[in-house]
Amino acid sequence: MKRTDRFQSLDDVRRERERLQAVRDGHQNALQGYWQLVHEPAFRRGLAGDAFGDMLRSWKPMRMLGGFLRSDDGAIGSALGMVMGSKARTVKGRVFAWAVSLIAPMLLKKYATPERMEHLVAELKYSWDRVRERMRERAHDHDARM
Repeated sequence: MKRTDRFQSLDDVRRERERLQAVRDGHQNALQGYWQLVHEPAFRRGLAGDAFGDMLRSWKPMRMLGGFLRSDDGAIGSALGMVMGSKARTVKGRVFAWAVSLIAPMLLKKYATPERMEHLVAELKYSWDRVRERMRERAHDHDARM
């Protein structure tokens, strides 16, 4: 292979060095911007919320529940009917369980939209955060009293 010189003069070297320094400075500014963003509590809360939501969506029991709620074959209605039917002791109770098993799939199909399920997950996350915060406060109050 024939070797070619990359730079013809010192001015070419200086221009390339200045170009590379400008690229470096651009990357440094972007990194500082990201670093400032990570230090904002609201951004960190949103990041943690997204991670918690992703964790819930990837959790097998939650995926199964979501699959039942979105299924078109009425699996959740049948399961609900069986549970209620097994607890029913009277004829009226069994008829009620049968009615629930017929109506529940239609209601879930109509009202259990992905947006509502997403909202449900967000509310569960919010409630869990409040419970944890309350537990921390109680532990802190308990430690302060001792």
